[in-house]
Amino acid sequence: MIAPEQVFVVRRADFFGGAWPQGFVALDGEGASLLTEFGRRGFFVDRPEAETKPEWKQLIPYCVLRRPDQVFCVQRKKAQTETRLHDLLSIGIGGHVNPQGIAPDADGVAFLSAALRQELDEELSFVDGTGAAAQTVPAPRLAGLLNDDATEVGSVHVGLVYAIDLPESGRQATTARVREVSKMSGGFRHLAELETLWQNPSRFESWSRILFQAGIARQVGGSGQKAVTRLQSPSAARPEGVKSNENG
Repeated sequence: MIAPEQVFVVRRADFFGGAWPQGFVALDGEGASLLTEFGRRGFFVDRPEAETKPEWKQLIPYCVLRRPDQVFCVQRKKAQTETRLHDLLSIGIGGHVNPQGIAPDADGVAFLSAALRQELDEELSFVDGTGAAAQTVPAPRLAGLLNDDATEVGSVHVGLVYAIDLPESGRQATTARVREVSKMSGGFRHLAELETLWQNPSRFESWSRILFQAGIARQVGGSGQKAVTRLQSPSAARPEGVKSNENG
C-alpha cells in the first residue's frame, strides 16, 4: 500500500486568536518572524485528513512571477489531481509543503523557502532568451499572507505569497516555461489582456482573484497599474502584530 502524502500544517487556533485575516495581507517587515513561528508550531499530517479539517491550515508557498506589465499565468488541465481547480486560470505557482532535509523548527524561513524552490523546480524551467537554462534566477521575495475561508479549498489552506521579478524580455532575459504541459499550460501575459479576461472573474482561482484586487500582479516600477486600478478593493484587515507600511 502506498503511504499517503504528508503535508505541513499549523493549528488555526495557534495564530491570530483563531480569527485569521481574510484576503491578502502584506507582511512588510514582519514576515520572517511569522514564518519562524509557523516552523516552530507546525507539524506533518496525512493530506487526506488535512483536507477535511478546517481547524488545521495547510501552508502553501505561492509564487507570482512578474515582468514589467506582464505576469506569468497558468491554466490547470484535467490531468491534475486537484479537480476543484480544473480549467481555472492562476497567476500563482505553489504547492503543499512536504518533508525535506531542513527541520521546520530549526529555521522556518529557510524551510519554507526551500519548499517553494522545490515546487518551482518541479513545475517550471527557467531559461534565457536563447532557450538555454538560465544561469541566475532572482530570489523569491515574501510579499504577504493569503487566506480565503469562504471556499472549500481555502478553508483548509493558507498561502504564503512570494514574488519573483524578472527583467524585460530579450536575448539575455530570464523567463519561465511549464514543465508538465500535460497538467497545465502557461506563459507570461500582458496585464491588459488579463483585464479583459477579468470581465468573467469566475475563470480565475479565488486566490488569483484576491491577488489581482491587491495589485500583486503588477511589478514594482511597471506601468501595469492602469490595467489593475479598476480591480482594487479595500485592504484586508491586518493580523495582530503586523504593521502597516507607513511609506505606502
